Amino acid sequence: MKLSNAQRNRLLARSLFVDVDKNIKQIAQTLGVSAKTISNYQNIDKKEGFDWLTLKAAKHIQSSQQEKQNMFGEFISYMYSILKDIREDENLSASQKADKVVSVADGFSKMRKVATHEDPEAYKLGVVKHTIKTLLEIIKDNIDKECLEVIIDCINEKQDELADVSI
Repeated sequence: MKLSNAQRNRLLARSLFVDVDKNIKQIAQTLGVSAKTISNYQNIDKKEGFDWLTLKAAKHIQSSQQEKQNMFGEFISYMYSILKDIREDENLSASQKADKVVSVADGFSKMRKVATHEDPEAYKLGVVKHTIKTLLEIIKDNIDKECLEVIIDCINEKQDELADVSI
């Protein structure tokens, strides 16, 4: 089915609103039509089940969740790499190392408070993933490959239960 010019403009207007974050006036200028025409497109779409505001909110929520999970995961990795650097830096005195560890712990504590408040489920899942990874790194050199594979299989089978934790 071939779309009319108005139908193409309506699809484009929806995309500019939802995906590019343009307002009605900007969309009208871009498409060379009036703001009233764009409002009409928005009303037609709403009647057809494409509420622009709902679509925009859903997109924002989805991208926000992914960004939060990435941010929390990157923060935890960053903190552990700093701790490793402190531990391995031979030029730091014990007192300097202690000061840096306290500083890192303070940052970790603050991020934990933010993470548990902002998105508790993403935070819990990140902690569980990191804990499992750390434990596997610790034991991998002390057990045979077959045993390690059994542990990994068990974790994969129970991943939903493992993610349902209280911290």
